[in-house]
Amino acid sequence: MREIRCLILPVCLLLPMPLLAQALTVMGGDAWANSCYENAEYATNNSPLASRSLLEPCDSSLEYGTLSLADRAATFANRGIIHAATKNISAAMADYEKAVSISPEKPEIYVNRGNAYFLNMDYAIALADYEHSLELGIRQIHFVRYNMGMAYEKLGNDDVAESQFRTALEIEPGWELVEERLDRLLQRRAEDAADQ
Repeated sequence: MREIRCLILPVCLLLPMPLLAQALTVMGGDAWANSCYENAEYATNNSPLASRSLLEPCDSSLEYGTLSLADRAATFANRGIIHAATKNISAAMADYEKAVSISPEKPEIYVNRGNAYFLNMDYAIALADYEHSLELGIRQIHFVRYNMGMAYEKLGNDDVAESQFRTALEIEPGWELVEERLDRLLQRRAEDAADQ
């Protein structure tokens, strides 16, 4: 049985919001599927440069390739990352739904789908997907806790947002991105308290 390895990258580079993208490595898939993974990784790291041309190997693999079900799910998820990077959130959501229907046990798919919900400003639904990824045993818990903190902050629940950011920092001490976000949250809260 082939194993799908997951690449975890903070998506502050992928999208305007500092989120998490997880390109799913296709193990033993066809060359198109492997190129799709590489393109998803590129889109994650170079969002402003991401273009629809990055989708071509994904489309070819899904249309013409011979993929195991796990590799097919990974390819849908990777194509979803590229769609999200090119700001086509509805296409990203459709691909994540297909990936989930094939491999509902892969926590990384839920984080990616949660990110798409976040970008659609559906923060409560994003939180449900982030929580589900934790239930499924995602390894990069600190990234998910950071995403959850951002979603709670958007929902106006600063206490829980602070708790999530602090949990991310307990797991990954010195993570500057989270430290900066937490500092901004605490500063805003102090200014709000001073104004009252």
